[in-house]
Amino acid sequence: MAATLRRDRILAEASELFLTHGLGGVTMRGLASRMKVTPMALYRHFGNREELLGAIVAEGHATFLRYLNRALGEDTPARRLLVSGEQYLAFALDHPRSYAVMFMEHVPEGRSKQGAARWGDAATFRFLVDRIRDCVAAGVLRTGDPETVALTIWAHVHGLVSLFLAGKLPLTRAAFAPIYLRSIGTVLGAFGWAAVPEAGC
Repeated sequence: MAATLRRDRILAEASELFLTHGLGGVTMRGLASRMKVTPMALYRHFGNREELLGAIVAEGHATFLRYLNRALGEDTPARRLLVSGEQYLAFALDHPRSYAVMFMEHVPEGRSKQGAARWGDAATFRFLVDRIRDCVAAGVLRTGDPETVALTIWAHVHGLVSLFLAGKLPLTRAAFAPIYLRSIGTVLGAFGWAAVPEAGC
């Protein structure tokens, strides 16, 4: 069985283990037992636990990017930026464990290329920077530094979402969504934004 063990199957099983037991529940020995293989069979595909965790995080970012890409169907830069914010929240609420391991827990970098990547180079962050650039070009926002604006927005939405996921805000999803979206409009106001976002999550 070890000879035909596929990397994608290992990653799928590891992701299930993570979703069930959290980050601490993912071990090479535990995963091998779950898959009924020897730990050495796993080490042929992943050099260590940290590399495996890095791959799980990379999978989470790929799913996150699919959510963000839904915004590209909107017809104006302003709508694409707003829907990006909606999709950020939708991903976090639909995949809270993945969100937590991606943005709320320390994951050792290990030796994987994914782990070595800078956050500023992540496709999901570049997606937000591009939406800011589009809005600047359309005159919707005023800024000479789209990356700083993107970082400001990310820090703001991450703070709100993290508080909500941690149970620190006694609100339902339906009640939280419009507060979250209005707060984005408030932050964007510092950069010349005039529109008020409407709840869509």
